[in-house]
Amino acid sequence: MYTSERSVSLQRVTNDIREVLEENGVEVARLVLSADAHPRNYEDCDACIIVMTFDPIWAKPFFTIAWIIQDEGLRTLFYTTVEGYPKRHIGDQWIYRDLSFIANSRYTKTRLAKVGARVTDVVYHGTRVEEIRAFSFMRPILRRDMGFKDDDFIVGYIAGAYRRKGHDMFAEAIKIVAKKDPNIKFCVITQPEAVPAYSQLENCVISDEFGQLSEDYIYGFYHMCDLYAQASLSEGFGLPVLEALASGTSVVHADYEPLSEITDEKCSFRVPVKATVIYRGSYREHVGIDYELHMYDPAEFAEIILQAKDEVLRDRDEYSARALERAKEFDIKKTYMKIIRLLGR
Repeated sequence: MYTSERSVSLQRVTNDIREVLEENGVEVARLVLSADAHPRNYEDCDACIIVMTFDPIWAKPFFTIAWIIQDEGLRTLFYTTVEGYPKRHIGDQWIYRDLSFIANSRYTKTRLAKVGARVTDVVYHGTRVEEIRAFSFMRPILRRDMGFKDDDFIVGYIAGAYRRKGHDMFAEAIKIVAKKDPNIKFCVITQPEAVPAYSQLENCVISDEFGQLSEDYIYGFYHMCDLYAQASLSEGFGLPVLEALASGTSVVHADYEPLSEITDEKCSFRVPVKATVIYRGSYREHVGIDYELHMYDPAEFAEIILQAKDEVLRDRDEYSARALERAKEFDIKKTYMKIIRLLGR
């Protein structure tokens, strides 16, 4: 199995797939956190799985190793995601001609198909439902440690600092909520670059430790929240949404795929998308993807958070049960069995 050393989320997905494979009699000889094409990594294997974002700049070495291993006669699955449209470049025809891909959502499949990539199947990401449920004991601990009161209604968000994660717009929504309901508090885990967006908000606790916290802590964080807000403008899947549901926490998000593929109307509160725009990234990001941003009105996002609070408090147990029921449809032991079938086992 191959994946990137740069992405914690891709590594988590890879390790989940590995666990399901090994529980079903498929031995994973090694996990390589790079696109190292040395034959020692695969010469004694029957198949190879690559987990990598479809980015023609960053993923080019992984495309190359897929081509090499496939040419050696090994069954090769390239499991991928994208948050918009890959940019086609001169000389990359072989990627679209010689390789095929497994998409992690309908959204990813349609966007790859638009640029000519061959997608043979969709396998949704999975989540560890029972493991996440076990961390409910952390709810009072984290609420106390972060200085929240017992009657605070807490809305959480976890995301990196990229523009497509919508921090500026979410901060505007938080300001509006603060004026209407001071008992709603927010907690955001992100990277240092996004902290200034929230610096003037008295109703928001901010952590800049994104990517540094343990899985146990993150699972506890979902339980600490009364509502999870996926404020991002672009996603290829949206794993935090699924993990929040597995904790029994309902989700508010902009109404676009793939987020609306993960949730259903019984466990989510959806914000209308006002416009879809293409963002080609900043010089710092240097990516090969034209990101598709789904723009919403922060005032509407705020209003739906206010409505969601009333709904959740009115029937917390019912909403928790709905969220958990939905998450179980994506349990790793269900979703990643499809990987085994695709390997021909």
